[in-house]
This record gives sequence, structure tokens and C-alpha cells, in this order.
Amino acid sequence: MRGISGVKIYAASCRLISQRFLFIIILLTTSSTTTNLSNMEENMEILESMGFIDREFNRHALTLAGNDIVGAITFLAGPMFFNDDFITSNEQRPTSIFTGSLTEDQIEQQQNITLDKTSNTSSNELPMEISNSFTTSAFLDLENRVYRDKWVIPIKREENLGRCLLSATRLAVDGIADQDEHCKKFMEILIPTAFQKLQCSDPVNSWSAMVQLDVFDMMQLLIDLIAARLAYSPVPTQLLETLAILFDHDSVFQQKNKNRSYDSSHYDEQLGERLLAKSSLSSFSVSNENEQYGWLREIINRFVLKDGIQNLKKQFKSEQPLTALEYNALLSPFAQCIDYLFIDKYQQLFSEHIEEALNYVKNFKEEDFKTESASSIFELLTTLRKISSVVCENRVAQMEELHFNILLKMVTLSNFNAKMNSLKELSKMIENRRSIPRDIVSKWIIEHSILSKVLEGDIDQIQYVEKVRTLV
Repeated sequence: MRGISGVKIYAASCRLISQRFLFIIILLTTSSTTTNLSNMEENMEILESMGFIDREFNRHALTLAGNDIVGAITFLAGPMFFNDDFITSNEQRPTSIFTGSLTEDQIEQQQNITLDKTSNTSSNELPMEISNSFTTSAFLDLENRVYRDKWVIPIKREENLGRCLLSATRLAVDGIADQDEHCKKFMEILIPTAFQKLQCSDPVNSWSAMVQLDVFDMMQLLIDLIAARLAYSPVPTQLLETLAILFDHDSVFQQKNKNRSYDSSHYDEQLGERLLAKSSLSSFSVSNENEQYGWLREIINRFVLKDGIQNLKKQFKSEQPLTALEYNALLSPFAQCIDYLFIDKYQQLFSEHIEEALNYVKNFKEEDFKTESASSIFELLTTLRKISSVVCENRVAQMEELHFNILLKMVTLSNFNAKMNSLKELSKMIENRRSIPRDIVSKWIIEHSILSKVLEGDIDQIQYVEKVRTLV
């Protein structure tokens, strides 16, 4: 099995062995590890940290090389690897991406050892595993790989992440994904963590073109899962928050791949009038024609094709009243990519739900300000402001006024939680983490004597004092 640190390392042919050795020597020198350790387990750990994460292959290579680590790497990095009675092509082995302590020079060495692959598995070629239960063993293995500092995430659909996504999707289609403890943990904890790394971490910029394609394939599988899971209650907030990351045109992944073209053959004909993401550059408001965000537009339309919109709208009709967190989770994904949508279609789909969320904010009660979840109301207001700036500009000022009015009420309350929530929000505004212009924020703070009001709070609390310091 092959690992990648920032980029995918492929075995090309024997002519690349000399280049490969240069990369190996750099890694071994950096780690100050001798090339002939007596303890095979230590050598196994070194190989795994370098990205060769299949322990069976590693052990066999070390055995063949007499426990010499450089010799083992020669076997593992070669175009063919002999394993007992069969031969495994390194190009056909499952591929993962991982992080490690590599320097820029080492990453450059890796980039020189890539091989262009001409074939890529279609997103619809591999059928789901036929099983009545979740792929628990694959999930447990992922837990061991994803959460560590030098994380390892498999990105082939026949590997564990792909298997878990396909398995969870099948259970979601049957309406029982949340009934399996491990599947629930996969959807609510592991997926957000894994895709945060795949979309927003710095190594994304160093991954090869083929790695980017494999990650995009995982994104499509996740789209299928989220679309299926939205068909029933409760609102899957963690999955929707991850969907918002996938749809964010400012994410590291989308910025890296913003020049990808849109393939109209995948969705345009099938969706017809249901097409939501713009398929033609002529309809873009952006000025740079090279920034097509083709992959972003494809996953948006894939979500529509998989009945994601239809199922998402069902969630607004939940028997239980929705919370600010749930409203925001349902509205924020398309707020992240609204510049790439047909606005008239977006309005037809979401206008009533935007009004519903706005009415929820207007009716927010004083007792609600004291809860730990009160911060969600500001997240929702930020989402509504972002939507209004594109859909209905004359309502932006109304959103800002509503934002400030709720904040002022919270600041003046004597309740500690309410004051802390207000200070946290003020900090975000001052640090420009909200969409409200900073000069407007400053003017409001001065006009309403906000500093004197917050100084009336619990200044003996360290947490509180830290937030006041930011305001000062």
C-alpha cells in the first residue's frame, strides 16, 4: 500500500529508482534513522510513517531485504512487488494520503516521482457492498488513522473510507443509518474530521492531480450519503456542516481546483430544468474565465440529482420545532456557493424557508439568550445576511440591525452566559469573522457605549476578562 505526504507517490518504472532513492535518503537522513535496525517492528513503524501503510507488504519486503530498510523500500517503491506466490503491481495498490514532517525540498522530490494515470474509476462504476450491517471493521481502522497527528486517509473507494461511505449510504437509503452505533459515529464525528483535512488543510496544495481526482471521488460519495440521509429526521447537522465545507468556493481544495472545467455530460441532460448550478461561463458574474469551479458546480448538481434538495426541504417540515443550529445547517451549504447558482431557481426553492428562519430569529426570547447554544443565532444571522447580499440586497441592512439588536439585548442582561455569548460574538465581529463591515461595527460599539456595559459584568472571571480585552 502506498502513502502520500502532501502528494501521491506512484511507482513508474525502473528508470525512476535512482530518483526514488534520493527521496528515500532525504527521509532517512531527516529522521536520523540507521538503515539496518535489528528490530523489525521499529523498521515497520518507519515504513508506515513514510507512507507505506500496508503492514503485510512492509513485513514481507523487510524479510526479503534481510531487515534492511533501504532494501525494503526498493521492493515497495518498485513497479512490481513480489508477495509469496503472486505479483502485485504498485500502480494497482490502494492509495492513501497522509501528513508527515516533510520539508519543501522533500515535497519537491516527491513531485518529481509522479506518474500520470490515464484511467480513473467512474463515480458510478463500483457497486455498494451487499450487506445488512455497517462496515464496522473498516470504520475502526479509519479511527486509528484519521485522528492522529500524522493522519492517514485512504482515498480509493475500494479502501476503508470509500467502503464506509458506500455502506452508510445504503443504510441511509433504508432509513436506518442512525440505528447503527458505529455508522452514527462515522457520520457525526469521523466524516467532519476527515473531510475537514481533505478540504481545508495546507497539504491539499501539494497533492498531485491524481490525488485531487481521488479526493473528488470521495466528495461525490459523501454527496450521495448526505442526500440520502436527509430523507428522514432528525436534521443531520454535522453532515450538513460538512456539506457547507464541500460547497465553499474559498476552501483550500476548491481554490486549488478552481480552474477545473465543468463536464455538462454528467448532469445537464438528466436534470433539465432542475439544474441548479450554472453550467455556462457566460452566466457567471465572476470576471476571471479561468476560474470555472467546475468540480464545485458538478457536486452541487449531483446533490440535486440524488434528490438532496427534495430531501433537504423535507427537514423544514419537521414535527419538532427547528433550532437556530438546525436552521443554519440547512441554509448555510448553498450560502457558501450562491454565486454559482441560478438565483431565480434558488429563490423558488428556498424563499419560504429563508422567511421561516428570519421569523425564528425575530421571535428569539430573552431566556434563549442564556443558553450555551445562543451563539447559533448569530451564525444563522450571518448566513441570512450572506444570502440577502445576493438574493435581496435591500434586506442586508435589516439583517445587520437585527444582529446588533439581539447582541445589545444580550450585553445588557446580568446573566453570565448571555454576557459571555455577546462578548464572543463581539470578538468575532472585531476580528472580521463576520460579514458586517468593521467600520459599521466600530460605530455601533461607540454609539451604544458597549464597553461600559460589558465592564459591568464578571470582570473577576478570566474567560470574561480575555473577551473584554479583545473589545478594548
